[in-house]
Amino acid sequence: MAGNHFVASIDIGTEKIALLVAEQEEDDYLRIFAYNACPSKGVERGSISSIDFLSREITQLIKKTEEGFDLDLIRVRVNISDTHLTCKDSSSQIRVDEQVKLEDLESVLDSAAAITTSTNKQEIHTIKKKFTINEESEVDDPMDMEANVLEAKVHIITVSSSSVRNIENCLKQSNLEVEDIVLNSIAKSHAVLTQEQKNSGVCLLDIGAGVTSYSVFQEEGIVQSGIIAMGGDDVTEEIAYAFDTSLEEAKRLKENYGVAKTLSQSDDRFIDFTQANNNEERQLSCLDLSEVIEETYREIFEALKNELKHRKLDTIIKSGFVLCGGGSEINSIEELIRNFFSKRVKLGTIQRSRIGGLEAILTDYRYTGSIGLLLHEGDLNKRKSIVSNRNNGVLDKLKGTFAKNF
Repeated sequence: MAGNHFVASIDIGTEKIALLVAEQEEDDYLRIFAYNACPSKGVERGSISSIDFLSREITQLIKKTEEGFDLDLIRVRVNISDTHLTCKDSSSQIRVDEQVKLEDLESVLDSAAAITTSTNKQEIHTIKKKFTINEESEVDDPMDMEANVLEAKVHIITVSSSSVRNIENCLKQSNLEVEDIVLNSIAKSHAVLTQEQKNSGVCLLDIGAGVTSYSVFQEEGIVQSGIIAMGGDDVTEEIAYAFDTSLEEAKRLKENYGVAKTLSQSDDRFIDFTQANNNEERQLSCLDLSEVIEETYREIFEALKNELKHRKLDTIIKSGFVLCGGGSEINSIEELIRNFFSKRVKLGTIQRSRIGGLEAILTDYRYTGSIGLLLHEGDLNKRKSIVSNRNNGVLDKLKGTFAKNF
């Protein structure tokens, strides 16, 4: 990419690929100035199924964007959605000689991050959660504090090594370098969650076309992430099966007339549609359509509910759910989730404190993942130099060594 003050991101989904480019201004504020999107090919259930098909789509997308905005794109940040992801917390303690020094921080963080992973797994995130002084006081910045013992706790996320290689090989075929690979739900958390929501306990729920991803946060930071192997495409397939119609027609019915919460009898009406292998128009009840849609969404939420309960996370989600993804755009989805989980629910909106630019992009749900990738600052595995603006204080020295609390 021409120049040193630009950041580019590609959000690869089951249904679409979204590309954004932003300029870095003062105080790391980002201003989006280039964008493009296209249908996705070679992706199933959030994972790459054909590198060739996908790389062709990305190559064309890059070409159109470069020509349209006079750019030379070389390095991009990209998302990953892997049903084989695992999450765990890890901690480590070290002895300190009177005061915490920079080398103490680096040592304890490196030690906490040193875990054994299987040969088919790869770490993509190691996120700093907290420091503890003398086994009693939790602090954000322990530099220069008096201490005998320093403890660090980190959150480590691993995914399938083959999934990472597939992404790298795909972008390589498109003549792109990978700057960073970020878990999809973590990327989107940067875009739509406030620190207040994270601190009070929240679940970010991303209902995509192929999969439904989630990440749970509380005051200490990120707690757990996971993926349910169902999404908006399953709703479309159930409509097609129930009314004997094509997937294309089922998608039209869902997007134009669908509601997630079953209609009351008084709100019912009939709509025209075309059955498979039959050009004659038929009619179906909006009430019947809503029942099929709600039943499928309930299957997704039942799987999520069981997973949250199994991991004992259901009780810490005090702020409820924040929704994103194409599957959350359907009417009455908030009401259905609110009734199902007995929790507060709201649709996520882009947080504007660190990013701006094209209003049409900032309000388009298709670009939420790409925006989150632009906002991602890295973690323990991604070291980079950042100019200190706080008299060489510890947080500035270590911005490239550990991520902020997610």
